[in-house]
Amino acid sequence: MFDILRILVYKEAIEQMEIFLTIAKAYKELRKIAVLLENGLEQWFTCLKYDNVQLTNNRAERELREFVVQRKIYSTFRSEQGLRTTEIILSALATWKLRGLNMFTMLRQVISS
Repeated sequence: MFDILRILVYKEAIEQMEIFLTIAKAYKELRKIAVLLENGLEQWFTCLKYDNVQLTNNRAERELREFVVQRKIYSTFRSEQGLRTTEIILSALATWKLRGLNMFTMLRQVISS
C-alpha cells in the first residue's frame, strides 16, 4: 500500500513539473532552465519513489568531499589520463566503502581478474 502511494505521489510530481515546463518554455528567459529540468525529469523526484533515497544529496557530497580535494591536489602535477585513472580508482574505493566491503580485498580481486 505504501509503495503504491509513493508511485502515485511520484507520478503527480512528474505531471505537475511537466505543466510547469510547458509554461516555462514559453518564456525566453526560462527556456534554458526548463530544458535542464526536462532532461532530468525522471531523476528529480526519485526520492518520492524510493524510501532509501534522500531528499538531498548531502550524504553523497560529504562522501565525495575527500576525493574532490585529492583530485584537486593531483591535478596540479598529473596528466589527464593519470587524473582520470585516479578518479576511477577513488570512485571504486568510495563505492566499496559505502557498501561495507573491504576495500583492499575488492581491489585485490579487481587487479587479479
